[in-house]
Parts: sequence; C-alpha cells; structure tokens
Amino acid sequence: MQQYDFPDDPPPFWQQFGFFFSYLKQEKLYYQITLLAGANILLAIPSIVIHIIISALLFLASYKLAFEVLHTVSSGQFVYSDRNSYEIDDKIGFKAISMAIVQLLIFLFIYRYDPATGLALLILTTAATPAFFMMLCKSQDLLASYNPFNLGTIMTRIGFEYVLLLAFFLGCAALNMAFRYYTADILTGIVGEIIAAWFLYFLLVFTFLVIGYVMYRHADDLGHDTVDTEFVETVKPEQEDPIKVRIKALIAENKPNEAIAIIKEIKADDERRDLDGYLSQAESMQLRLNRARPADKLQQLVEDKQYRKALQMYDEYLADGHAIKPKKAEILTQLIHYAFENNKFQMVLKLCRDFDKKYPLEYEQIVSNYFLVAKIYYQNKKVDQAIKVLNSLIERFQNKTNINAIKSYLKGIQKLNQG
Repeated sequence: MQQYDFPDDPPPFWQQFGFFFSYLKQEKLYYQITLLAGANILLAIPSIVIHIIISALLFLASYKLAFEVLHTVSSGQFVYSDRNSYEIDDKIGFKAISMAIVQLLIFLFIYRYDPATGLALLILTTAATPAFFMMLCKSQDLLASYNPFNLGTIMTRIGFEYVLLLAFFLGCAALNMAFRYYTADILTGIVGEIIAAWFLYFLLVFTFLVIGYVMYRHADDLGHDTVDTEFVETVKPEQEDPIKVRIKALIAENKPNEAIAIIKEIKADDERRDLDGYLSQAESMQLRLNRARPADKLQQLVEDKQYRKALQMYDEYLADGHAIKPKKAEILTQLIHYAFENNKFQMVLKLCRDFDKKYPLEYEQIVSNYFLVAKIYYQNKKVDQAIKVLNSLIERFQNKTNINAIKSYLKGIQKLNQG
C-alpha cells in the first residue's frame, strides 16, 4: 500500500486530486461503497416498513463511512484502514442531516413570509455546511457544531480556501442531481437504483475526503491534533504545559469526565484552542465508555475507586431485574468489603447473592465474602442462619483453602450460645 508523506505545508486541495482518487481506489474502501450500493437491492421488497428501515440503515452506514474517512484523513492518516471507528457516533448521519432540516424549516417558516431574511439565512447555513461537518466530526456534539463562533472560526481561519471548498462541495451536490436527472430515463428499475446509489455514496465519501484533507492542512489554525502534532509534542516533554500533562494523564487513566471538566473550566476563562484536540479525544473516550457493557462500566468504576457510584449502578441494575457479573471476581469482592466497612449490610447481602455460583473456583474469595454474610447475620441476632453459613463454608472448602478464621468464629458463637 502506498504511503503518503505530505510536507509541513501541504499544498491546497485542488492540487491533490491524484491523492484523492488514489485513496478512494484503495480496495477496502471501494468495496464498502459498492457493498452499500448493492444493499439497495433490498428496497425491491414490497413493504413500506422494510423500505423505511433499509433506507435509514443505508443512510446511517453511508454517513458513518464518510465521517470515518473525514476523521482519519483530518488526523493525518492517509492510508485507509477498514476498522470500527468508535470515535464516530453510529447515528452521526441523523446529526448531519439536521442542517438540511434547519434549512427546510427556514424555507417553510421564514422565507415564505420574509424572502429577504429567509434567503440570507439559507445562504449563511449553506456556506457554513462544510464547517458544520468539520466541527461535528471533531466534537460529535450538535450544540458545538451549530455554535456560530465555532463555525465562524473555522471559516475565517481557513480563509479563501474555504470559499473554494464550498464551491467544490456545492459542485458535487449539483453533479449528483444532474446525474440523476439525465439518467432518469436510462437507469430504470432496481439496477438503476443501485447505480444511482453508488454514484451518490462515491460523491459523499469523495466530498468528505476533501473536507478532511482541508481540515488536516489547516490543523494548526484550527487547534486540531494530528498524528504529526502528537509526535512533536512528545519530543520535548520538559517544555509541555502542566495542564496538558494532567489532561493526558486523566485520558490515559480512562477518566474522560474529569478531563472534560478541566478543559471546559479552562476554556470558560481562557479560549484555549490548543485544548480542542484533547477535548475531542476525551469526548470520544466518554462515548466509548457509555457504549461499554454494564460489567465493564462497573469494573472501571471500581478500578477508579468510585465505590459509591459502583454500588449505585449495581443496585439500579438489580432493581430492574438484571445482575451484573464482572469478568474478575475481585471487582465484586472489593465492593462487598467496601459495603461491609461502611455498614451497608443489605448491599453486602445483595452482592454476595450467588457469588459462589458466579465464580465457583474462587475459593478464597467465596469464603471471605460469605464470612461477612455470617457476621451480618450474627450481628442482627440471626444466629441460626450465621451458623448455617459457617458450617456450609467449612464443609465445602476445608480442603480447598484456609478456613481457620471460620472455625474460630463458629466456636466463639457456639460457646456464647451455650452460656
């Protein structure tokens, strides 16, 4: 696979169409575009419901592919790689189409009653569309993407090249409409639909590829981190901003919420564009963590020593009729001991429920945790239940792990009861 190594000052996008077409011809990307187009054959199924579902899925898939290309190229990765990109929201197509919905609302409720104002707003929103896509790819946040300050910053910092990018963007849209208009009588039936869809997906990915390149070319002006800038930052760590060091450490420790809080607090007092890349990275990590399995979320909370949040999460899932089973028994054991030490005895009983069935080979932890259950029973004057638990532990694990403490505690209870 050909590697691309652009100079420190990459040439403008209109001089790079050779690179763009080479990128699009890479086998896996070409295959995905063709596969998406071929999936339009499912629209031949005579069902309105299926038609709507398939159309929505293809729409989301095409935009996710386009935004993945934008994201990777804008970050300086010029060889396409077919992999899941968790930095890109699966539903980003719905966010992207919101700009068209805004323009439709402007036409229906403003332009029809006040043509001058409506036309001005339509022109402004159209001019801001490429910047909107850049901001949406970077932040995944609709509010940030619609923020006039963010859009104005992107447009003015890119400058004249943004005007040409906008012309290219509109030209591709016009080309798609012209293709459909002039081939409407030639490309008929499902084959025509597939060819028209392929042309649309190709232009969509091609357009976003060019937008990603322009974003990469002006990364320094936009405060956008790329693989190049990340390398430069690691060359002289002794000169690095301590705030950035702290943010990087939080991200490395899988604590995106804390990193985001610090960045937003700093940006509220001082507009630091150099922190935007870290904000985007932290928000992407936050998105990945939100998508994580409940067991993984619980494990992360325990590893971060956020025991109260972990207990609350476990209790909420249990109340909904679901049990969480972390991969590591130690996760539940840590929660059990934390709950016991903080007198949350009911929570200890909930956490210990079926612990021995969930982790049948963790003899030491089973004994340790159910020993706490026996203590809770005894402290609440349920002596018979405490003795029953202790006897069960001795019978099951006397040849598998150390149970001297269990035997000693049982003898103490029996002596007190005899007295």
